[in-house]
Amino acid sequence: MIFRSFLKKNKIQILKFGLVGLGSNILNFCVYSIIYNFNLGINVASFIGYSCGLMNSFYFSDNWVFARSGNKKTNYVLFLFVVIYFIGGLEMTLIINFIDKLIQNHKIAWICGAFVAAMNNYLCSKYLLFDN
Repeated sequence: MIFRSFLKKNKIQILKFGLVGLGSNILNFCVYSIIYNFNLGINVASFIGYSCGLMNSFYFSDNWVFARSGNKKTNYVLFLFVVIYFIGGLEMTLIINFIDKLIQNHKIAWICGAFVAAMNNYLCSKYLLFDN
């Protein structure tokens, strides 16, 4: 009941968050692919691609998805944003490993991990960074 009410109240914001996440992942992959093709190494390509996707997510979260409280400085919000998304990435990795060992299906494991990370990223961004 509470979950349904939360979804109804926040459906537009959740849709925007999902669109930003999709766009950021596409940007991440495109930058990753371009850098990788320059033979700079998979780790460099992965880091630069992820960083571009993260900055895209931050920009659109701050300017389109959420409303930032005026009393929070950009440097603080960006730092906390990176921490939140880092924790989401750790959660995703742990869930993927756990579910894959449990059912031995890396695709379902990835979906479960991505869902947990997305929930972490949305809820923490909403309640710790932007909407007050």
